[in-house]
Amino acid sequence: MGRTARRWVRIGLGVIADSRDIRRELKWHPHRLMTDRDRLLREEEGEARTLRHTALRRRRSGQPAAAVEAYGQLVAARTRAWGADHPLVLDTRLALAGTRAEAGDGAGAARGYEQVLPDLARALGEEHPRVPWARRNSAYWRVRPGWTPPLPVRGELEGPVREAVVLRKEPDGFGALLRLARLRWNQGDEAGAVDAYEQLLAERVRVRGAGHHVVLLTRLTLAGTRARAGDGAGAAQAYERLLDDMVRVLGPRHRGTRWTRRQRDLWRGGAV
Repeated sequence: MGRTARRWVRIGLGVIADSRDIRRELKWHPHRLMTDRDRLLREEEGEARTLRHTALRRRRSGQPAAAVEAYGQLVAARTRAWGADHPLVLDTRLALAGTRAEAGDGAGAARGYEQVLPDLARALGEEHPRVPWARRNSAYWRVRPGWTPPLPVRGELEGPVREAVVLRKEPDGFGALLRLARLRWNQGDEAGAVDAYEQLLAERVRVRGAGHHVVLLTRLTLAGTRARAGDGAGAAQAYERLLDDMVRVLGPRHRGTRWTRRQRDLWRGGAV
């Protein structure tokens, strides 16, 4: 092999090594996909950080009524720091409304969604996904004034479908999106976690097709995450749409289909 050929081989091997390093960083370090929003949450300090942790601890330990107070104080603290129209302040108001619903105050939740709706439309635009989030939940909780939603356990969002799915090696970046969703969830950014799961779903649909079992699993995860994030109306709609595809792909008697039907029926409940 001549000198020139050896030089190009070395360059080629170097490119391959660099590519592997990049893929490894992307896979194991979701901060490569983090936005300014994620970094802002990581840097949050003082009273706001303490209130965020308090609200999360109370909400996720089954004390939503106590969490309502902490979320109200967190809205005030973040408004002072970032301004009333900051996306994270608006998302915190959505979380406050969702927590009211979890505490059995559906009427208060409906009012909260109604009040934040015009601010979301003005600050983010009518086409932003948070606008229909607030609109559908305002209507959803208006007819469920005293109903307590059946929140799924975080580790059981997919029910028995998880056991039936073999998740083989996926394209680079999918793992990073999954870790980004989990990072946001752990930081208390439930709405941001929903956004990340939606990105992951779009990528999996693009690569695997809408009827693939991994895509169905991702849609289950997303529906459950919506429920946990306070978007009960969005979760009910997602379970409804998913059930039709579950029946078509897996059959009506498959245990995953039956489990999805139970979730759909649970989130349909409570209307008066």
